[in-house]
Amino acid sequence: MAETKLNTRFGELSIDSSKIITFPKGIPGFENYTRWTLFHELNEKGDPVSGVVIHLQSLDDENVSLPLTEPNLFGFNFELVLTDSEVADLKLESSHDILVLTTLSAKNAAQGAAPLLPEDMYTNISAPILINIKSRVGMQKILVGKKDSKVVFRTTIEV
Repeated sequence: MAETKLNTRFGELSIDSSKIITFPKGIPGFENYTRWTLFHELNEKGDPVSGVVIHLQSLDDENVSLPLTEPNLFGFNFELVLTDSEVADLKLESSHDILVLTTLSAKNAAQGAAPLLPEDMYTNISAPILINIKSRVGMQKILVGKKDSKVVFRTTIEV
C-alpha cells in the first residue's frame, strides 16, 4: 500500500493509505481539508506520550492537527441519534462501527505550558467527531441544545 509522508510539528509521519480517513464535507473551520489520519504522539522510545490524547492530523495541510480524546475514558458516554443522511454520509452499516471522539482544548492560562495537567484541559462534547472505522469516513456532528458543552477534567489521569 502507498504511504504518504508528512512533516508535522510532531516530526515526520508515514501514513499508510489504508489509515486515511475521509471527511467528505470537511470539519467546521476546516471545510477544505478532507483527508485526515489518527495517531498517538510517541516519545523517543516509540511509546505513546499520552494514553488520553489522539491527534487527528490533516493530510491536506501538515500544519493542522486537532487533539482528540475518547470521552468514555472520563466516564462520559454519548447516546447519539443520527439522521438517515448522516448514516448514509458515514456509510454506516452497524452502530458497532462508529468511533466517537471529542476535541481537547487547554484553558487560556495553560496554553503553552508543558506538560499540560488534566485540570488545564477541557473537551467539547457538543460537537463530537464520528468515524466509521470500517469505511474510514468521518464527520463532526454538531449537537443542538447542549447546555453544558464543555467537560473539565478535575482528576489526575494516569498516562
